Amino acid sequence: MRACNSLLLLMALALVLSVGKADAASLAGEWSGSGVVSPTDGPREKVRCRISYRQESEKVFGLTATCATRSNKIQQTGKLLMVNTTNYIGDFYNPAHDVTGRVRVVVRGTRQTVTFESARGSGRVTLRKR
Repeated sequence: MRACNSLLLLMALALVLSVGKADAASLAGEWSGSGVVSPTDGPREKVRCRISYRQESEKVFGLTATCATRSNKIQQTGKLLMVNTTNYIGDFYNPAHDVTGRVRVVVRGTRQTVTFESARGSGRVTLRKR
């Protein structure tokens, strides 16, 4: 009986670990969508974004993003750390404007919400996996 309970516990642990890896892998790939940005020096604007995530290690993802408003096109890169199977946090860098900031990603299936902020503004976009 004790061996059976130990085996069941090990099987449950393996299932939890495999689900976590599957969810982490689900972030990798191409995502696109829209939202709003609020610059500190101007009006709030609608934005469209395409973001590509690549898994670099078990819990670290690199990202490249291209976003556009009516007045500007923004390209940035970043790194995310997986906090749990649906939440990621990290930093981004925009070399054209020398801006760094914080980014948070929450994944729910084939949708995700990305929030970001820097000294020059903040924003939020909702993306779908492409």
